[in-house]
Amino acid sequence: MTIARTKPPAKLNLFLEIPARRDDGYHEIDTVMVAIDWRDELEIESIPDPKIDLATKWLPSIGNVAEQLGLGWSDNKTPDLLRIPDDQSNLVVKALAAFRRHFQIDTGFRVTLGKRIPAGAGMGGASSDAAHAIACAAQIHHVDNQPSALHQIASSIGSDVPFFLPSGDEISQSHVAARATGRGERLSPLLMRTSIHFVVAYPAVSLSTAAVYGKLKVPRIPVDSTSFITAITRGDRPSMTGAMMNRLTEPAMEILPQLDELLKSLWQSGLQPCQLTGSGSACFGIADDAEHAQDVVKRLKTELQPGVLLQAAQTVPAAAPIQIEPS
Repeated sequence: MTIARTKPPAKLNLFLEIPARRDDGYHEIDTVMVAIDWRDELEIESIPDPKIDLATKWLPSIGNVAEQLGLGWSDNKTPDLLRIPDDQSNLVVKALAAFRRHFQIDTGFRVTLGKRIPAGAGMGGASSDAAHAIACAAQIHHVDNQPSALHQIASSIGSDVPFFLPSGDEISQSHVAARATGRGERLSPLLMRTSIHFVVAYPAVSLSTAAVYGKLKVPRIPVDSTSFITAITRGDRPSMTGAMMNRLTEPAMEILPQLDELLKSLWQSGLQPCQLTGSGSACFGIADDAEHAQDVVKRLKTELQPGVLLQAAQTVPAAAPIQIEPS
């Protein structure tokens, strides 16, 4: 038997437009995503039994996270916001079940998932966990040389999942940013000239993606992503700042008006620009460098905690390294 360990990263949407509503009920999207070093921890072990056992926990502890968010917590009462499913509703379980079906795997998996990336945040934590579960399983069963099959499995689990999946292409393998179109499954890796530093803030409330999209008004004339893509690939920070946008900001604020105050707090701390990621509820601002980001986090913790998770972050490859060892 074999164990695979990895640390799936979160993502931020630096550009997000919704050009159209599709006939299948989904929306067309045009987004540029980057992976950041706000990471979960995933361990997958192959086991003889044909089942998937998932154990979950918060890191460094559920008490620590609950305290930062200002949530009441005790050993026998987990706040709804911090409940992590360990059944078929967890995307890791769905991903591994789809992997077993596709490759006709007779054995099973024992999984330990340590969560740091909050749910309902627009940060892609569950999608990243699922993609890295697929990548770990592929290495355990020596099918990691079949990127198209793995991409097919990832796409069946969720729109953001393929972004975090390794590819056989050298550029894709180490991509930090990518443009995603269609439902989000069509990816074009982007080469970035410089790292970007962020401060990410997650309020003590999640947002339903379906609810946010339900309030969305599709624009008559969508904003084209070309200017933003040109700026980010050239490392042109002023032009990138001017071209950033997120079409879901307005419907998200309609549901959760306090997002406006959170964005103002980030902006007043010297971060520019500041915006929502995905459908929220996490927001972020761009810092000058790592030291600036750490300074802002330290200052905002005194102002906003308890009630907000805050973290300095920077861009990293979307596919995290995987460590394989015998169990």
